Amino acid sequence: MQFHSKFSFLLLLCLMHFCIGAKGAEHHDPLVTLDMKQAPVRKVLAEITRQTGIAFSYAPSVVKRLPPVDIRLSGKPLSHCLRTLFAGLPVEYIRTGQFVILKKRQKKAAAKGVARDKTPSDSLTIGIQQLGEVVITADSVFPSAVHTVEMGYTRLNSETIRQTPALFGEADAIKTLQMMPGVTAGTAGLAGMYVRGGNGDDNLYLMEGHPLYQVHHVGGLFSAFHPEAVKEVAFFKSSFPARYGGRLSSVVDVHTKDGDMKEYHGSAMLGLTSGGLNLEGPIVKDRTSFHFSLRRSWLDVLSAPAIAIWNATRNNGKNKLVARYAFTDLNLKLNHRFSDRSHGYAGLYWGNDFLKGGEKASGENGYEKKDIGRLRWGNLMAFAGWDYTFGSQWSGKLDAAYTRYASRLKSDYSEGTGNNRISHTSTIRNSINDFSLKASFDYQPHTRHHLRFGSDYTYHRFRPEQETIAAHEWAVYAEEDWKANRHIRVDAGLRFGLYGMDGQTHLSWEPRLSMRFLANPQWSIKASYTRMSQYVHQLNESYINLPTDTWVPVGGKFKPMVSDQVALGSYYDTRNKAYSFSVEGYYKWMNHLLDYKDNYQLMAPSASWEDQLTQGKGRTYGVEVTARKHAGKVSGSIGYTLSWNDRQFDGINQGKRFPAKFDNRHKLNIAGNWKISPKVELTGSWTYMTGNRITVSFENYETVTSPQLLPVQSSPMPGSDLIPPFMDDAGVSHYTGRNNYRLPAYHRLDLGINIYRPKQKGRMGIWNVSLYNAYSYMAPVSIHKRYWANAPCYFEKLGLVPIIPSVSYTYKF
Repeated sequence: MQFHSKFSFLLLLCLMHFCIGAKGAEHHDPLVTLDMKQAPVRKVLAEITRQTGIAFSYAPSVVKRLPPVDIRLSGKPLSHCLRTLFAGLPVEYIRTGQFVILKKRQKKAAAKGVARDKTPSDSLTIGIQQLGEVVITADSVFPSAVHTVEMGYTRLNSETIRQTPALFGEADAIKTLQMMPGVTAGTAGLAGMYVRGGNGDDNLYLMEGHPLYQVHHVGGLFSAFHPEAVKEVAFFKSSFPARYGGRLSSVVDVHTKDGDMKEYHGSAMLGLTSGGLNLEGPIVKDRTSFHFSLRRSWLDVLSAPAIAIWNATRNNGKNKLVARYAFTDLNLKLNHRFSDRSHGYAGLYWGNDFLKGGEKASGENGYEKKDIGRLRWGNLMAFAGWDYTFGSQWSGKLDAAYTRYASRLKSDYSEGTGNNRISHTSTIRNSINDFSLKASFDYQPHTRHHLRFGSDYTYHRFRPEQETIAAHEWAVYAEEDWKANRHIRVDAGLRFGLYGMDGQTHLSWEPRLSMRFLANPQWSIKASYTRMSQYVHQLNESYINLPTDTWVPVGGKFKPMVSDQVALGSYYDTRNKAYSFSVEGYYKWMNHLLDYKDNYQLMAPSASWEDQLTQGKGRTYGVEVTARKHAGKVSGSIGYTLSWNDRQFDGINQGKRFPAKFDNRHKLNIAGNWKISPKVELTGSWTYMTGNRITVSFENYETVTSPQLLPVQSSPMPGSDLIPPFMDDAGVSHYTGRNNYRLPAYHRLDLGINIYRPKQKGRMGIWNVSLYNAYSYMAPVSIHKRYWANAPCYFEKLGLVPIIPSVSYTYKF
């Protein structure tokens, strides 16, 4: 595979050389860089004139009463700058040559609109009425789904995330995404995600464009994305752009905050279970900035007194419980502006979890017993990048990163007295090391054409169990967003992937196509087709994503997993943009899926993980309906999903098709936000979901031979060596089929209130009080067969996560 590594590197150099030489020094649209906070509009216009030479002509009354604005742009064309600046202001602009003429809008409406470049013959079509403070950033102006070409796409910023009721007083990006149609929250509403029938490992989690393999804390109650560090999140579940690949179901692309180059800011958060610190500001004013955030739980500190009291009261302190848990997230990002066109950045993410549990016991004559387990897992990522704007039409970006995920489970057992002690220590390790290099380029020769292309290469080192496996992954892609006319818009792309491991090479062609027909400014119809390939798989036996679940590459006798998805949707906005509605239907078929064989537990301990698995196929289809209210003091959304999800494997369920674990027929989400006043905000959400599927044994069979002596190939299905069923714990469990029982429906109400307390010098104190699972419905997550002496068996449901009240305080300065 050395050839592929060298070829990838040469290709990146060639692409960069091509882009640098493709554009001359003359550009018709000058570039603008702005980083201004609470600045008068007149001052912003003066800065644009200084950088571009463009003069503004306007009557003093046009800008006299405009509120101050926040605007941050880096090396953007003037036309983009003007659209961003005037998107939220009651000002119309006309650009002619070296002059921009400003005037008040003649027609006023209640809705917000987006200003555009005009010629003197253009007529005013959009009116704006804006009162109070205006905050404008280039990345916060989210276009309507009616006009974009993407399907199944959601974009979140920190404000959107904060509007979701918080668990333990902490907002969470993954919790917000769980409220989207087509996204299942997994078991007991934890932070896992199962998107449009996929598994948990089918989601590609990216931070600054590079993958993270384990993004959950506390079994899924929190994600690794510290809300104070998140700038924005792009979420795709359909019509994936060609620049993304490697997973079947979704992409969660997280970008962290850059840091203010003008002033120092920060915040400190104190909650029931964790605390956080967030700082940003200039290192060299207008040139270099930093952003730093740290979050740590103190569950271990809070639980220590309770555990000490418990131990003191147990058997006179002779039996002691050992328990400790803590997690930490650290984000650091540095930005440096070499020039108005050249920008570099570097950063670090470190996330770590530590869990310790077990017992210690002491007795007479120096007898001691110790049984303690220690589990540590986490991510480390170091990244750096450089982007350069060659002109108004060309820009390029280079990225490099090192990513490491590792988990280690260590068990210590000892028992006895003095020299007559027996002891045993075992350690299970699992790790992934990635070295990646990426190059991406944007070319926009015309307002109707936007071309993106690039290449990325990753060197993987997997360590499942005790072996080390090296793999090479390389991809090249190209896509074009073409606005054919005012009605038709097409985004077509192609991604070519290559994956090599142990002398094997797998090739993949992944076409992508999205089309939009704009019937009128309020209504559009879209269709898309997408193929995705996946080269890694996470082995898990439970319904909860655990750090001990092993990531393995797809190789040997297994082929890469592939999914094909077609989708059709309709989107509508009201004229005043206050309400939006959408409906999307999809059908996805998946091949070469991996799962454990039936009775793999009966295999010899020496059996490899490859021998325990089998490949098969799956399908999932459904329809998603969404209604949103954007404007006013009360806003919110309603989302409903109707879906089907099943699987078929030769080595499972006798080759018959069976429902998937997360075959949730119905899902309903209602979320609301009520801004009672500038200082008080209420949030609430309600989730209803058809129960998950599990496999339950309703009958036991007695065997002629003792169950302990059964050969490996024997099956716990009825056969010649089994006698009629009886209800006893001594027989072999009989399963009528895989996932043969549906759990009761899951539903949960979350409530929250945010109280804002303004301080001097622009500082702010924020209290958050929330109730997670407000009516304490402990939805069953599993069923266990239990036995009474000399009586038939019975079944016991296990519920998790009761009502959880929480409070937190955040101080922003």
